Amino acid sequence: FELNADRVAHFKRRLTERGMTADQAVIVLLNVDDVHGGPLADALMPGYNWQEIRDRGEIPFARGLAMREGIQRALGTFDKEAAEKLQGMTDVAVVIVDHGVAEVFAA
Repeated sequence: FELNADRVAHFKRRLTERGMTADQAVIVLLNVDDVHGGPLADALMPGYNWQEIRDRGEIPFARGLAMREGIQRALGTFDKEAAEKLQGMTDVAVVIVDHGVAEVFAA
């Protein structure tokens, strides 16, 4: 989370600039090579060339804003604890998917 603090701050500003609220959208940080993060990243950024990032020796992460309802549903399919945490969060949420699980933090 700390490694992406600047991006989280950026997307939190973008959410506000777009007139969106915490109950409408979340900030996502998705490991594209993760069993759950990959399909979510593909749904949010179809056709993106993640291989370019891998070729630089980096782990590809999709970072951005996503509709909260869809992320809530997705979390419910593979990480019930994270889904419950997101359900109860009133602040702008950051959803990280990596190592087969999700974690939810306040932005």
